[in-house]
Amino acid sequence: MLNYKRKKSSKEVKLKVNLIIGLSKLSHMPHKHPFMLLIAVMICISSLHAQTLYNFKYHFQGEEGMEYYNAFMVRYDDGTGFIRVNYTDSTTGKKYLVEMQMEETYDINDKTKKVDSSILYFIGIDPVVLSGDTSEGYDPDIYVFEKQKSSEYYDPLSVLSVGDKDEVTSGDFDEVNLIEANELTEPFVLQFFSRKDEFYQNLFKTTVRQVTDDEKKVTLHLMVVANTNDPDIGSTCTLDKDRTLKTFSDLCEFMSFKLDVKTIFGDSYNKQSVEEAIATLNPAPRDIVVFYYSGHGFSKNDNYQYPYMELRSKSFQSLNENSINIEDIYNRIKQKKANLVLVISDCCNTLPETPPAVSGEIALTRSSSLGWNLNNCLQLFLPAAPVSILVTAAQKGEMSAGNNSYGGFFTSNFRSALVNYLSPVFTLGSITWQKLIDEAKTQTSKKAFNTLCNLPDGTRARCVQHPVYKMY
Repeated sequence: MLNYKRKKSSKEVKLKVNLIIGLSKLSHMPHKHPFMLLIAVMICISSLHAQTLYNFKYHFQGEEGMEYYNAFMVRYDDGTGFIRVNYTDSTTGKKYLVEMQMEETYDINDKTKKVDSSILYFIGIDPVVLSGDTSEGYDPDIYVFEKQKSSEYYDPLSVLSVGDKDEVTSGDFDEVNLIEANELTEPFVLQFFSRKDEFYQNLFKTTVRQVTDDEKKVTLHLMVVANTNDPDIGSTCTLDKDRTLKTFSDLCEFMSFKLDVKTIFGDSYNKQSVEEAIATLNPAPRDIVVFYYSGHGFSKNDNYQYPYMELRSKSFQSLNENSINIEDIYNRIKQKKANLVLVISDCCNTLPETPPAVSGEIALTRSSSLGWNLNNCLQLFLPAAPVSILVTAAQKGEMSAGNNSYGGFFTSNFRSALVNYLSPVFTLGSITWQKLIDEAKTQTSKKAFNTLCNLPDGTRARCVQHPVYKMY
């Protein structure tokens, strides 16, 4: 637990007022638009870490004296989140509860246009007064985090507020507490939520049912195909393979399911191994099948909108003879009539031999150990009616980006969205595969847009990546 009192650091916060003011004005826009203005500075958190929950207590010097605030921040793995603030107006004595959506940004040097990754801003947008005088507005708060030299983490530094006339006021943290699962008690949560709120209901009123003996007979058949020997993308494929295996292995242990794993990588990576794995797959009607591919992909001038997996183990082998379209894999697995079919490919969907994309900085905040909600797991992985999903990292004509820390952008954001939705801070009614994949799509596109990709003509430009999927 991180719990300390902290004065503002002696280090000057390198805040560009114009940037902050511009972002704060998003509070006057419909919520579906704010991402459009966060072009070069938006970031995503590594999916290796769980959600981050903070309780901040801070103060500003007001006209009538000190004004004290109590805030609860929830940051999900993909960089999205929200903040709730309760406070008492120092002039009127009225109590208020406000909710803000949250966006993240670095600072940008005005002259060089380079990103300064030493400071990270969590900017409150779209403030809504939930209780108190709801006719009044709220000046958005901005929480400033500083990257620690001794670790990879960003820790809280100070708090700012942008007023009606674009003036920026600096405040001080009095207490900062990284919230763990055992600290989400009713008295704490009721500071920021009513008993009718879904957040409260999900934590304290939802009954977690047990897995039945019949459900424990369900097997999750996991097939992971990764081009780990490739000199260009082998390291990212290895990350994707290992993290995918761990996620679904942990899931099976948590849900008391059986796990049947088939991995195709290294020297066993070839078309024949994939064909044999599909041919021998024999799921029961209630089983789950997950097929995951990380490697090179390409598209042809044909009717396929989904990519071909390049399954050559040697560079001299024929590309056409050693490739399979991921949609064909999906159709063959779907015919085996498992209860849940999930086919995922993280690869390019453009011309063959396109150079891989490389990304930049990734920000990490400390994680709160929240665990998973069994009800959410069961709702996703034991659907009442059969569900089949095909999803790929990029639409036809686009590249799939990644790096050696993050892995494939889509894989990482899909896994982040999955872990987020299994968390107890997500409400049961919000858990659907469509919402989960849509969230992964949004975050992948944003992350890719802030990455320079190698184009076929040898130049570099911002990546354009839009995952696509279909579901039955």
